[in-house]
Formats: sequence, C-alpha cells, structure tokens
Amino acid sequence: MRLDIKKKTITGSALILCLIMLVTSCGSQGVAFVEPKDTGVQTESKSFEIDITLEGGSGKAGIESPVTIEGEEGAYRATLVWTSKNYDYMVVDGEKYLNENPGGYSTFTIPVKSLDEPLEVIGDTTAMSKPHEISYVIYWGKKEEKKDEASASSVEGFSDVSIPGLEKTGEEEISYAGHFKISRYGDYSLLSIKDDGNYLIVPEGLEVPDTGDAPVKIIKQPVTKAYLASSSVMDLCRQCGCLDRIRLTSLPKDDWYIEEAADALSDGTMLYAGKYSAPDYELILSENCDLAIENTMIYHRPEVKEKLEELGIPVMVEMSSREEHPLGRLEWIRAYGLIFDCYEASCEFYNAQKAEIEPVMQMGKTGLKAAYFYVSSSGMINVRRKGDYISEMIELAGGSYVPENAGDDESRSTMNMQMEDFYAGAGDADVLIYNGTIGGQIESRDDLIGKNPLFADFEAVKNGSLYCTTEDFFQESTGTAAFIKDLHHVLSKDGEELVYLRKVGDK
Repeated sequence: MRLDIKKKTITGSALILCLIMLVTSCGSQGVAFVEPKDTGVQTESKSFEIDITLEGGSGKAGIESPVTIEGEEGAYRATLVWTSKNYDYMVVDGEKYLNENPGGYSTFTIPVKSLDEPLEVIGDTTAMSKPHEISYVIYWGKKEEKKDEASASSVEGFSDVSIPGLEKTGEEEISYAGHFKISRYGDYSLLSIKDDGNYLIVPEGLEVPDTGDAPVKIIKQPVTKAYLASSSVMDLCRQCGCLDRIRLTSLPKDDWYIEEAADALSDGTMLYAGKYSAPDYELILSENCDLAIENTMIYHRPEVKEKLEELGIPVMVEMSSREEHPLGRLEWIRAYGLIFDCYEASCEFYNAQKAEIEPVMQMGKTGLKAAYFYVSSSGMINVRRKGDYISEMIELAGGSYVPENAGDDESRSTMNMQMEDFYAGAGDADVLIYNGTIGGQIESRDDLIGKNPLFADFEAVKNGSLYCTTEDFFQESTGTAAFIKDLHHVLSKDGEELVYLRKVGDK
C-alpha cells in the first residue's frame, strides 16, 4: 500500500510507525493503541535491483546504480538516489516529484511503466546561482549496443571470415576510415563493417556461392530498390551517381534539404516508407526492397531489424558516424560505390575531395579557439565531444576546439553542459559556431542572447565572431572539404566566401 501525499510517498509500514509514535507520545492523555488486525491483504510488493546508465548533464552528478525497483510490469516504482544533495525535484511524464531526503543525497521515488524503454526525466539542481532544470535519459540495464551474431568472434571489431570455395585475391587500401574494409575474392567483393558484420557482394549474373557457416550476409547486384533509413548516406549516393538506386526513404519530402531527394519524392521515383523505428513493412515488401541501410539508432529498435530480416531483406548498419576523422566519414562513399556498382566514380570523388583538403590540413595552427554548440529546449548547452569529427574539423582547419572539458566518452558524440560550465570553457573563445542544423537558425546576436543573457559576455559575441551553420549542413555529408575550408576562412579572417557557415550580425 502506498499513499501519495503532495508528491511525497509514505509506505504502509511507515504509516504504522507514525501511529505507534503518536500513541507513545499521547499515552499520558489516555489514548489507547489498538493492535491492527490481519486483513489478509499482502502489502509488500516485488522488489529487485537493476543496473542503470544515465546520460545528460555535465557528468558531475549521477544516480547510484543499481537502482531498487518495486512493483510489477506496467506499474514499477524506482527509488533514485543521486550522488548530489542539490536536486530539489524531478519531472517524469509531466509530473513533479519532490526530494524525499532533504539535507542528504537527493532521493526520489518515481513511476516506471517499462524497463525495456529508456526513460526521459528532468532533474532540477540548486547547485548553481539559480536553479536549473537538466534533461537526462535513464537506460535500464547495462547499456550495450546489440551486435550481429556474425561479429561474435572478431579481431578489432571485424569478424573473421573464411568463405568455402572462394579465395581471397586482394584488399583495397583505405586512407582514413577505420570502420570498414573491402576485400576481393575474384569477381566477388566482401564489405566488412566493424561491429556489424560481413556482406558478400555478388555481381549481376554470378551465382551466389555456398558460404557454409561463414558469418556472411549476401547482397545481390544490381541493388535498385534500397530502403535508406540513414539520411547522411543520401548525399554520398548522389555524389557517386547512384541516387536512382534508392527507392524508399525514412524521411518525407519536406524534411529533405537535398534537392534531388525531395524532387524524387515529389515525382514518385522515391517513396516515403516510414521512419526507421516504425517502417511501412507492407510497402517495403511490395516494392521488392533488396537492401535496408540503417544507422546505429536501429540498435534501440532491434525488433525492426529482426522483422526486416524475417521478410528476407538484408539489413546493413552503417558506421560512418563512428569515424572520428572527417575524411574517414567521407570515405564511406567508397562502401556505397561498391554496393551500388559505381565504385570507380565513388573513388574518383573521394580522391578529389581528399586532394582538396589535405593541403589545408597541413597549414598549421592559427592560434584561435573555436566552440561549436547549440542551446537545447531545456536551456542546456549541447556541445560536441572533444575528439568528435566536428571538433576534429576545427582542429584540422587550424583552430583549437573548446571547451576543453567537453569529455572523452567515445560512445557519445555530444554532451550537455550547464551554462556556467560552458562560459568557463568557451567564454574567451575567438569564434562561436551555433549548430543551426539541430538548434535552429539564429538571425542575430540578440537571438542568441535571448536564449541566455550570459552570451552577451562572450568575447566572440562582443567581437562579432559569431557564426551559424546552414540548415543543409548535416544532410550534405559530402561537404566535408568545403566545411573545413569554411572553418579555415573564419579562423584566418581572410574574408573568403563561405558555404556552410553564415556570419551572424546585430540584426
């Protein structure tokens, strides 16, 4: 039995204890204690512990793990004990829950409907000059990415392969990418993706070999009706001339900044088949889809991957987002050139981009510091992790990425910071770059200051060195060279025309 009184939770045993204390203190006044009768109602609920992973915030405070859970499926209650004494309330599904342990480590008992889905919560901390609501995500159980069984026995993330009847004849040299390899087996090719699996590319007209027990998936060419759920791949396909091989996409027309993709959706040569987490299986099957290309978000919806494979559709999880070097991400165009039978064109494009940007990478440091960020809906400052590909592009362009305390957790590309921490690390930055692709466009310095008055004290804002990325920057993944050159122009203050950056003025 639990009674919720003004957001504070009192258990049945605690209520009995209160009654005993009341009787003891009032005994001299003749109040009699009546022994409670056994009603036969079981008041104790199932209790167990579960490990958790917490994402969000600056990383200075966390929730103790494991967490105690009580109740049954659909009606769990979790007791969260923070490693800080400064949280006065939490918000879960729009409801506010107050700290149950004032003066001690902040403790909350919150409802949890399911332990199979991450839970988004808000915690209000009083550790700063003003209270701040911070968004967090709680993952129940140890958060480990689900990997294909094919990579169970692997070396450095690549699974071992021995294909009966085929002899390895060579391997392509990869310049910067570290998450895919291309091996040749005569006329056949093997695309190996780190932490995902192996894909044997069977050219048109050749028989599918008996792969035996080898951990290999088959991709038969020509691939002409792919379902693309990784939006960053669309631009790669456009640049190597195989956009017409994409029949289905996970983004509707209005969400595309790539003109060719939007036009294809308008004229029906490409169809919207539902977002990655809820695809239109009937449409995908009726269109004879021959390959599904997903990004790592599919690991949060493993049942979708399993369903597509049950329908006989090979599912490839692309890992370009794991590449820290910008040219490594761009080099994935060679993987798609291999799949869609336009390998020479993909290599030609990649080599041209590499030749264009490598001289910029060798120009040395400018001595200027730059920050890349946006302000979240909760007022937190979202920054790229130090070592992420965006921060690497700033370094390659001759800048020094700040803030220095942006973390080194390789499993995350971004992190949220409190404004005070961001100011301490980037207040004196020479250049501020607002991530308009995610955070929305800002048209003036007043727009930024309106998000937090403290921005008025940033050196880059006062000196007119505030920039915003264009809306199409994220989707145009082949713009790596152009963006690094943009950064170099900004850091060098040479006045050259920019492609993916826009200077933000007073109005």
